[in-house]
Amino acid sequence: MGRLCVRYAAWILLFWVALAGILNVAVPQLEATVHKHSAPFIPGDLPGVDGLRAMAHEFGTPSSTAQGNVIIAAEGRIGPEQEQYYRTLTTALEADKEHVAYVIDTFGKPAAREVGLSPDGKAINLLVAEVGDIGSTRAQSSTEAIRATIRSIPAPPGTTVEFTGTAPTLSDLFTAIDSSLLVITAVSVALITALLLITYRSVGAALVPLLTIGLSLAVARPIVSLLGEHEVIPVSNFSIAIMTAMVLGAATDYAIFAVAGYHEARRAGTASDEAVVAASSRVGRIIAASALTIAVASGAMIFCKVGIFVTAGLPTTISIITTCLIALTLPPALLRFLGARGWVEPRPGTEKRWRRTGARVMRRAVPLSAAALVVLLAAAAVLPSMVIGFDENRMQLRATDSRNGYETVTEHWGVNEAVPEFLLIRTDHDMRNTHDLAALEAVAIGVSNLPQVAYVRSITRPDGKPIPESAVGYQTQQVANGLGDANRQLTEASPQLKALAAGVDQLNSGASEASRRVPELVAGTQRVTGLASGVLDALTSAQQALATASGGTVDVNAATALLRTAVSTLTTAADAVRTAQRQQSAAGIGEVFGPLVGPISPSCTADANCAAAHRAFAELDRATSGRASTAVRAATVVLPTGTTDRAATALAQADDALARLQGLLKGLGGLSPEQVKGQLAELNAGVTQLSTGLAQLSTGLGQVKTGTDQVVEMTGRLQVGLGTATDYLTGLSAGTTSGPGRGFYLPAQGLHSDRFVDGSRVLLSPDGRTARMLVVWNINPYSDEALDTAASIPAAARAAAKGTVLESSTMDGFGLASISAQMREQVLRDFLLFGVVAVIGVFLVLLVLLRSVIAPLLMVATVVLSFAAAAGASVLLWQHGLGIPVDWSVLPISFMALVAVGADYSMLFADRIREEAAGDSTVRGVLRAFGTTGSVITTAGLVFAITMFALMSGSVINLLQIGSTIGIGLLLDIVVVRTVFVPAAITALGDRVWWPSKP
Repeated sequence: MGRLCVRYAAWILLFWVALAGILNVAVPQLEATVHKHSAPFIPGDLPGVDGLRAMAHEFGTPSSTAQGNVIIAAEGRIGPEQEQYYRTLTTALEADKEHVAYVIDTFGKPAAREVGLSPDGKAINLLVAEVGDIGSTRAQSSTEAIRATIRSIPAPPGTTVEFTGTAPTLSDLFTAIDSSLLVITAVSVALITALLLITYRSVGAALVPLLTIGLSLAVARPIVSLLGEHEVIPVSNFSIAIMTAMVLGAATDYAIFAVAGYHEARRAGTASDEAVVAASSRVGRIIAASALTIAVASGAMIFCKVGIFVTAGLPTTISIITTCLIALTLPPALLRFLGARGWVEPRPGTEKRWRRTGARVMRRAVPLSAAALVVLLAAAAVLPSMVIGFDENRMQLRATDSRNGYETVTEHWGVNEAVPEFLLIRTDHDMRNTHDLAALEAVAIGVSNLPQVAYVRSITRPDGKPIPESAVGYQTQQVANGLGDANRQLTEASPQLKALAAGVDQLNSGASEASRRVPELVAGTQRVTGLASGVLDALTSAQQALATASGGTVDVNAATALLRTAVSTLTTAADAVRTAQRQQSAAGIGEVFGPLVGPISPSCTADANCAAAHRAFAELDRATSGRASTAVRAATVVLPTGTTDRAATALAQADDALARLQGLLKGLGGLSPEQVKGQLAELNAGVTQLSTGLAQLSTGLGQVKTGTDQVVEMTGRLQVGLGTATDYLTGLSAGTTSGPGRGFYLPAQGLHSDRFVDGSRVLLSPDGRTARMLVVWNINPYSDEALDTAASIPAAARAAAKGTVLESSTMDGFGLASISAQMREQVLRDFLLFGVVAVIGVFLVLLVLLRSVIAPLLMVATVVLSFAAAAGASVLLWQHGLGIPVDWSVLPISFMALVAVGADYSMLFADRIREEAAGDSTVRGVLRAFGTTGSVITTAGLVFAITMFALMSGSVINLLQIGSTIGIGLLLDIVVVRTVFVPAAITALGDRVWWPSKP
């Protein structure tokens, strides 16, 4: 290949330059592709992620795993201006269906206002679920759109508005990485250029690595972008960061290897073109093997699930393969042109100095091997104390919207209200009843008792505090208040009760007196009815006599009427007689009564009174069977003086008696005497019953008096009892309104209160079968303690539900801490999986290259030990020195780089030892290889380390930690592993290191 590169050098240069130009013009830049097609940060099949999706489904909202919080804070208390801004912003967000999945508006509902308002009344929390999965391009786009909406609505003076939470935090982290990449690349190129100029003291020699770097990036980036654009491979911000750093380091190393080979040949007196061919032949297979080890190590990440590993692995593999192809062809072509012009001539070699160093190491091979091992093990011993960091918010060096939002939340709530943990309780029935709510309250109490939990928001405590109306103390206080009112009313009614008792006493006395006098009434009634019966008997006899006398033609009523008429006529006659006597008239009775006897005369007919008297006398005469007319005719003598007066008086009395008799008969109402006698009998019976009833009434009133006296006495006792009960229940209320004895009871009417209804929309599913609790941490939700405690939340809930109606329900926890804890487990699984695959892959490459088993085992073991030492040193620096836990992404990425690159240097050194030991001893081969590779490996290692340290120029701490860990590992590899441990170990092993083959 070296000769082809020399022969077609111009075409090779033209090809790579043209390919780079075409790809960069035709393919979108990698940053644009990542922005559109970034893979999810978190595996989509984690239980916590599935739980968030299930929760959204059960609560009838669009599926979303990316949640954030809009925090509106005022300098003073929230006022009308902030409330109006809140309503306007909420309306705008709810209308943005493209970027906002749903909004949980609690502050906007009067009954749930306190849920969204900070305890100091100066801040509002609005939960916003974004469209997209957390850490994905879609979610990042939603975050940007939501922030654009916030900026489009002017906030009132003195009001700050920040969008924070898990999804915005990752968005800010990715944005910080994006902005850091350009700086990192520029710093890396500047440092590499400076180091190359210092090393070579030649612009021409420095151009070979620099142009190799430039074209490698120019070709590899659009290839990765093209594959990412069509979603052939996953990409993310970490793809850019890691592959850029690896390409910078690898391209520089490969070019340095080529230049070193060319310089070695030139020092041996080889012509320029032949020196290019010799260099290409010597280092070509090393470059290919090195690229293969890096590709295997990074490609092993394809077995991972965590987004950062998946997106860093394949892009790095593709980039390294591209870099390998360029490094195998471009440096020889460049050396062909630059060498011919004498621009890359070598400086005096340092082989003797490095051989002296090698000799010192070899003379003390065993103690130096032991010392190097102690150093590596000592550094690695710090590793077990590592606390894996998942605080993505802390990874941001500069102030961001999400970081400021967290600080605002902590300032106004005292805890991180924006990142709660969700507890989902599922059951097979509607939980909107007192028994289930009491069980939910027991669960909330059980969870809130965890020392790491600040408070729990649930349907029984929407604002983090139990509903006052649900406390047993509240209920007993209501009963106590009712009893107190009853006691007061009884006290006020006591005079009326006493008056009632006095009235009952008087009524009882009156009834007793009436009962005593009733027998007299009965006796009098009986006498009256007896007399009436006698009269009726006489009337009956008279009626019978009249019927007999008149042949049944005249009854008592008719006879009485006739008699009154006759008496009236006789009275008139008597008055006429008395008048005649006073006038001393000689006329007798015949002259007075003559016109009445016999046929009526014409003169009498003309006189109406005479005619009426004639008719009446005729009726009397018929009633007396003619005895009246006979008596008149016989009256021929003059009556004695006074006789007519007595007769007039008697007639008046008779008329009065007849009138009374006629009135009595009329009063009978047409009833017969027998019927009247029957009614008189009924009257006697009624009076007898009245006597009996009055006796019973008297007895009953006596009992009422006794009862009333008892009521008055018992009312007094009841007043005392009610006072005692009121005092007891008031004391019970004081002991059960809060604290351990609080209890829970929500009456049926409480289920329809505005507070419960508004709270149920947020914390209960529409069918009531799923309850959601928001567990707010008392600690940093990103901390290792929170991750360790996350699993305790559903466990505490299940323990609290034992013995309740929810004992058999399903309880799951998810949220930032739960997902981070699951991520921690997944990271360890991924690390173990791809670590084993990478080690096996590197071992196989070395096995083929070195044709040995012992040497590859030694190389891999030293690389792994070097990584462990670098990781321990990083933990010592960041965790124990700076107080910042090492991010979870640092060790896997560092392992991939250190295993691959560290194996490269050991591979180059071991291959040269074998070459130099051919036909001689391994010890002499070590000594010679020390001299020929010492400068090359040191320069390459320093360049790669500087490239990694350049990551520390970014504004994201995990990049700083990755850069420092890999940089420290490369320095350890250069200073300890490659310079001391490997040469000393190979020297100690001797020719056995090449087993089963021979040197």
